[in-house]
Amino acid sequence: MAEAEIEAMDDLFEIKLMVGGTYYPLTIRRKDERLYREAARRINDKLNRYREHFPQLSEEKYYVMAAVHIAMVNVMLEDFNDTAPYKEKIRQMNKELDSILNIVTPVTED
Repeated sequence: MAEAEIEAMDDLFEIKLMVGGTYYPLTIRRKDERLYREAARRINDKLNRYREHFPQLSEEKYYVMAAVHIAMVNVMLEDFNDTAPYKEKIRQMNKELDSILNIVTPVTED
């Protein structure tokens, strides 16, 4: 095995993540543990809020509502981080500046 593969394997370890009262064994990279634990905490918080506000619903519906909420937040963040419109505007402005500079700066031949 290559050294990089060995290091990658050494970096993996198993955690037990509790979501909705059930433990799930996951093999993750050590550096991502905090992210997984925070994600589980947020899911559990969301499930508990739905349970408090809508006690008549089934357990399955709480999970669906939490999944929809998390997906919606994810879409909002993707839209917020979409830089494509700005890149296109910058390209247009660069073209305009280039054309203005070409008009203003005369080309001299020696």
